[in-house]
Amino acid sequence: MAAKGREIRVLGLPVSDSTMEETLAYIDKTVAEQGYARIVTMNAEIAYLAATDQKVRHIIETADYVTADGSGILWAAERYGTPLKERVSGIDLVQHLLARGKHRFYFLGAHPDVIETAMMKIHSDYPDVSIVGYHDGYFKEEESAAIAQEIAAAQTDILFVAMGFPKQDQWIMEHREEAGIHVAIGVGGSLDVLSGNVKRAPKVFQKMGMEWFYRLCTDPKRIKRMMALPKFMSLVKKDCKK
Repeated sequence: MAAKGREIRVLGLPVSDSTMEETLAYIDKTVAEQGYARIVTMNAEIAYLAATDQKVRHIIETADYVTADGSGILWAAERYGTPLKERVSGIDLVQHLLARGKHRFYFLGAHPDVIETAMMKIHSDYPDVSIVGYHDGYFKEEESAAIAQEIAAAQTDILFVAMGFPKQDQWIMEHREEAGIHVAIGVGGSLDVLSGNVKRAPKVFQKMGMEWFYRLCTDPKRIKRMMALPKFMSLVKKDCKK
């Protein structure tokens, strides 16, 4: 099994202290060894859910590799006195993997129109990439077995599931054996970005750790989800005082 390196804890949840390059190396080794890893890219919203819901906590605690996706997790790590090397977000991880073109990828999730557009843009932006299949996220549960069998038949190395947390990870956990994959990553709204339907924050916002603020300004409907951030920060502050 590929080595994970140092882990820290945020609200008792594991987070890998890894750079993007170290994460990519872990994935490469897992595939090369024909192993298996479920990767979670955890942001403050996910961490808050996990801290307040035992079923969600189980999803994080049983993951093989958890990256810090967002400035909230980096901030929390600093509060605990265990600073992390860098942020490794879901969309950045997807784009790095596609750009390297080393593995066989399958995408699952998003609206039919979104995933079709995303596949066209991926092939245009990454001409050397090997996409062995894809399926939208609008299917019935009884169709899951057939989709998993299709993923296995395509000899998929890495499965990206974009159905939102925790649904995407629950699907992976339930179907990973029949899907026969080596690496599975829940990537949330990454297909919306890859399709061009959603624009990422400018680099200056990303570097400042303010991508969440940009998303809120461009999509005010996210305000309810964003309320998890101050709640997460409050939990971390209380935890640090124990």
